[in-house]
Amino acid sequence: DLPTVSGTVEKVDTAAGKITIDHQAIPNLGMDPMTMVFRTPDPSVLKGVKAGDKVRFQADRVNGQISVVKIQKGK
Repeated sequence: DLPTVSGTVEKVDTAAGKITIDHQAIPNLGMDPMTMVFRTPDPSVLKGVKAGDKVRFQADRVNGQISVVKIQKGK
């Protein structure tokens, strides 16, 4: 099961299927906290999420791309 990571959305580009998140460490990818652009295999995942939102998300490698596979607004 993928860990759920907290972050803040910096930018969403639904048309390109990309989201920029300032995130905590992502243990399953061995990533430190940073701001980076993620792809998403399913752009509908990004619906309802906008810059400035606090989110909780799961990220994984999909076809070699670091991707957001699930995202929801946090508290």
